[in-house]
Amino acid sequence: MNGTCNALYTYWLLSTTRNLRCRQNLPRPEYARRRTRPVDSDLFPLICFKDMKVLLDVDPGVDDAMMLLLALGNQSIDVLGITTVCGNVGILKATENALKITAAAGSQVAVYRGASRPLSGKCMHATGIHGQDGLGDSHLPKPMNKPERTKAAQAISEMAENQRLSIVATGPLTNIAMFLDSYPDMAKRIERIFLMGGVYCPKSTGNVTPFAEFNFYCDPEAADRVMASGIEIVAAGLDVTMDGRCAVDCSMLAKMRGIKTAKASTACKIISNPVSRQSIFHLHDVFALFAMLHPEIFESRTCRVRVETAGKQRGRSIASFGIGNIKVLSKVNAEMFQEKLLRGLS
Repeated sequence: MNGTCNALYTYWLLSTTRNLRCRQNLPRPEYARRRTRPVDSDLFPLICFKDMKVLLDVDPGVDDAMMLLLALGNQSIDVLGITTVCGNVGILKATENALKITAAAGSQVAVYRGASRPLSGKCMHATGIHGQDGLGDSHLPKPMNKPERTKAAQAISEMAENQRLSIVATGPLTNIAMFLDSYPDMAKRIERIFLMGGVYCPKSTGNVTPFAEFNFYCDPEAADRVMASGIEIVAAGLDVTMDGRCAVDCSMLAKMRGIKTAKASTACKIISNPVSRQSIFHLHDVFALFAMLHPEIFESRTCRVRVETAGKQRGRSIASFGIGNIKVLSKVNAEMFQEKLLRGLS
C-alpha cells in the first residue's frame, strides 16, 4: 500500500474499533437500530483507494444518469470508461445520454457504444418511465464529444488487460456477456461486478412481469451467462431498490435543490419531471454504485443464481442461498442512503 492507502486503511480500522466501543456502550435496542452488516468486510481496503479501477456499463435512463453523476464526481475511484447498452432507451440515445452526463459532470471519461440489441430477441425500452429523451425530458444540451470507435466488449478487455477491473453494471448485461464470450481468458481480470438486476426474495415481484425485473427481462441469456461466470458479484435487486425510503420524492427533491453544485443542478433537471408525474422515483441504479462505495449501509445474503431464459417466467432470477459467488443485497439503512446521496451531490 502507498502512504494514502495506509492512512485510509488505518482510518477504517480506527472507525471499526470506535463502532465496537459504541456497541459496548449503547443500550441494546439503540445498538440494534444502528447496526448494519457490510456486504463484504474485505471490500473496505478496496473501496477507499483511488487506484480502484472502475468501468460503468449503463443504459441511461434517469437512475443511470443519477448514478453517473455520483460516480464521476467521486474521488475514491478511478473511472476508466463508460460503456452503453440498449435498455431503457435505444443504443444511440443511451450513448448520447452518457455523453450528455459526462459533459454536465465536467468529465473527460471516454464513452464506448455497446450492444444495440440483446443476445436474442428484440429490444425493449422504458421511455414511459424515463421520458422520450431518457433523461426525464430534461433536454440537456447536445454533447460536443463523440463516442470512441472501439466497441464495448473490446474496450472492457483493453481496460482489464493490465489491471484488475471492477464493473458497475446498471442496464441489461449484454455487453458483459459479450465480453466474457469474446475474451474468456480475461474473466479472471474482473475484480467484482456490482449490478442492478433481478429479484431474489420469493415474496418480491418483478416490475415487467410478476417474475422478472426489467434488466434481466431485457436480456435473460446475458444475465444467466454473467451470473454463472464465477466472477464475484454484488447484486442489487428489486427486493432492496424498491424501498420507498430511498426514493426521491418532493421532500428529497427540495433538499437536492438546496445543494448549489453543478451536478446537483443537473440531477434536479433530470429527475424533476419523473417525480412530478409519479410523485416518487426509485433510484435503482444508485444502489449498485453505493454497494461498491458504501457497503457498510447494506446487509446481504450469499447465493448462486440462475436466470430463466424462456417461457412465462423469462427473466426470473432463481437464487440458491447458502454458498456461491454472488451476494444479493437484502436490507439498506435508508437514513444513511439518503445522507450519502445528498453528500455525493454536494
